[in-house]
Amino acid sequence: MSPKKYFLSVGALFFVVTQASTIPADRADRQDPPQAAAAKAEITISGRVTDFSGNPVEGAQVELKDDHFKNAASAVSGKDGRYEIKAVKGRYMALAAVKDYQVKSLEYWAWNVLAERDLEINPRYDRLEVYAINAWRPQGGYPSLMIYFRPMSFVKVVQKVTEAGGMEGLQKLSVIDIAPELAEAGIELSIDGKPAKVLQINKVREATGLTQYMFGYVLQTPLPERRTDRDYALINIALHDPSTGERGEGCLFFRWPY
Repeated sequence: MSPKKYFLSVGALFFVVTQASTIPADRADRQDPPQAAAAKAEITISGRVTDFSGNPVEGAQVELKDDHFKNAASAVSGKDGRYEIKAVKGRYMALAAVKDYQVKSLEYWAWNVLAERDLEINPRYDRLEVYAINAWRPQGGYPSLMIYFRPMSFVKVVQKVTEAGGMEGLQKLSVIDIAPELAEAGIELSIDGKPAKVLQINKVREATGLTQYMFGYVLQTPLPERRTDRDYALINIALHDPSTGERGEGCLFFRWPY
């Protein structure tokens, strides 16, 4: 079975958990339906899609997702890797970017996109996916942020499907371990463009059903200084798994709750 077939099957298995965003090539020319309130103010989200060597990626699909995980707007990167999306001003669940998804790459994700003004988002992607980033401040404890994410490895998905003897065997496993083993040296955490110290790394279980789970991570970092020009912090996570050579990146627009 080819890697592409593995990922099509895994995407079906984890649709409920990961909401299985795929960006197949046949959607490149599809026009997304216009938002109902066309009279609302528009903003522009733009940037440059690259690999981890800084090379521009032409033909990457870039999609802005609403709260129902539907496409609100989309674009395709040009020869220089640049893209531009016009969208109604507001908050969006995510922005995803990738080329050759399910074939040799996994997606870049920006989460809780606060598109209340023009934004620049520069996706980098490889074969690690930094999915479902969330953050919160624990009450009554050390002044810090807790940051959750669920990383997925291209190599480990193919390996687990092979070990299970196919998709049917994988679905019967009580543990679906497709996350990389992360250590501090493989995690680059930054907040508002400044390196952030990782105080603790916790590998945790996330249920994918009543009798099945997969793994995520929770990082703890000192509470950052708040910027005075906006009410959110931009949290960026870049990962490297030296055992496979895979890399991945994602970010979260974290709105301060008070």
